[in-house]
Amino acid sequence: MTFAQHDFIPGFEFGDGPLKLVHAAAISTAVVLTLGIAMIAPTFVRPAKPENNLRILVSFSVIDYADVSQWCTDLSLILKTKNIKGAVFFTGRIAEQNPECVTVFDDNVDIGSQTYSYVNLSSISDYTLQLDEVKKGKFAVDDVGQLRSKLFRAPYGSTDGNIYSLLSESGIVADFSYENQYNVFINGQFIKFDTTSYKGSEHAADFFTTIPKTERPIILTFDNTTPISQIDDLLSELQKSNVQFINASETTGLSLTQRG
Repeated sequence: MTFAQHDFIPGFEFGDGPLKLVHAAAISTAVVLTLGIAMIAPTFVRPAKPENNLRILVSFSVIDYADVSQWCTDLSLILKTKNIKGAVFFTGRIAEQNPECVTVFDDNVDIGSQTYSYVNLSSISDYTLQLDEVKKGKFAVDDVGQLRSKLFRAPYGSTDGNIYSLLSESGIVADFSYENQYNVFINGQFIKFDTTSYKGSEHAADFFTTIPKTERPIILTFDNTTPISQIDDLLSELQKSNVQFINASETTGLSLTQRG
């Protein structure tokens, strides 16, 4: 969810002396005339209300799977051609074995890590080994991509009480590990923000037209076991519905991928 900006309008002050009657009358006349013109003006000259589109973060997890390089290349082409923003999460091992997967995406796409070997963090009892998985994964992604990533997704969505310490020590400020929330590091602590996640492979595009439009973003998740053609078809249909695609940086209000 992009942080809301609240605009405050200063109060009007008339000065030390009383407002003269002639000035008050002139103001009243102007207001009446303005309202009258607005009431009789044709509808087509009035500014349209801004459309409240459904905001969707499309995110992709690249895990161990055959033809991963081609899958990444095809996905990148789809996102570029359709001008769709999103986020892609890599394991450190995939990044090292297929560096082109990390570098093929443009600036509209945030890059994140998901441990080094796609391991269930809660299955590791030793904190040092947990930290090594998180740090090593992030370092590998950053190194091959020549970037600094600050977002993370835990494999299988599984974490334990160590997660915030692990992320803080690894220089990660946004955690997208969960179905109904994401966490952002603000003023020395991780803050929870509500969201709703859906697996893209399980829903048709018309499903999303029934979701109420709110300030809360929707996270649509895929992994690279989903055929590219299926992803392409769904994104094409969603574009026809005038949804707004956002990346992870826009969702959190932070710059989460620093390239170069």
